[in-house]
Amino acid sequence: MNTNAKFPGRLKKVLIWTVGIYAFYAALILLIGPEQFPLMPYGIVLGAGLAALIVYALHLWRNCQKGQYVGGTGFLFTLNHYEFLIRQLVKRDFKTKYKRSVLGIFWSFLNPLLLMAVQYVVFSYLMASQLRGGGVPFYMVYLLAGIIMFSGFQDCANQAMHSITGNASLITKVYVPKYIYPSSKVFSAGINTLLSMIPLLVVTLLNGVWPALSWLLIPVALLFLLIFTVGMGFFLSSLVVFFRDIEFLWGVFTSLWMYATPIIYPISILPPWMQKLEMVNPMYHLITFMRTILIDRMVPAPGQFLACIICGVLMMLLGTVVFHKTEDKFILYL
Repeated sequence: MNTNAKFPGRLKKVLIWTVGIYAFYAALILLIGPEQFPLMPYGIVLGAGLAALIVYALHLWRNCQKGQYVGGTGFLFTLNHYEFLIRQLVKRDFKTKYKRSVLGIFWSFLNPLLLMAVQYVVFSYLMASQLRGGGVPFYMVYLLAGIIMFSGFQDCANQAMHSITGNASLITKVYVPKYIYPSSKVFSAGINTLLSMIPLLVVTLLNGVWPALSWLLIPVALLFLLIFTVGMGFFLSSLVVFFRDIEFLWGVFTSLWMYATPIIYPISILPPWMQKLEMVNPMYHLITFMRTILIDRMVPAPGQFLACIICGVLMMLLGTVVFHKTEDKFILYL
């Protein structure tokens, strides 16, 4: 049977699962969130969001039955149509990364642990007084959570940045929607980030931080990171086609970005004006969201949810618009 004919049925399942997962997390937040936040405002917002999601899902389903792919269903249709190609691209990228490596996939566990060990030994002594004064409990977990989130973003963005130029021979010969290439790169690199969560949870347990219901929100934190990274991947992959210097500038920029983000130090040691500046740093919000779930064992504040959603949506919109405006000109510069 044609894969296109299966799409309406798959879309129905996706919409049902989306509504079901949202309802589950809404119930979870209402169950454990009132310990820190008023129940009524949370209930109103989450209830209104669930109602809006159901209405939107019905709207998409009805249009899909009419053959009209609107509101993101066009993207899902393309993913469904080129499902085999996407799987092959992801498998190829993942296997190529560990080709001829003795340890192979275990580097996904060792890389963040080794980086954490070096930075922990150095900074726990150099900034001992600041860390105590800044009130950073479980510094090893604090550090590793920041490293994994930022390294995951950096790795996915770097891979996506070269997705168009690296597949030039395929793009010039075969027609495939071009946004499949940066998307597949983010998915393949994202597997490493997902695997890195295993040593993070192990280190968290070894440091005496026991599991809590808030840990069920870890997939939400990773979803926010994925949305933001895919948008960045679209943006970078389109720019690097026209300006190859972006590749070198991005390396310098991400190094500055990493040290400007409270990964190895708490935000409390920064002067007030720099603390305010961190409010426009997307990675600060994404990392803080993860740390709140793991270390504080709490539901992040509504403002943290909002900040992560805004960062992800804005980056996705920017990346999509830039990619769409420039993709027809790629072939002239490859």
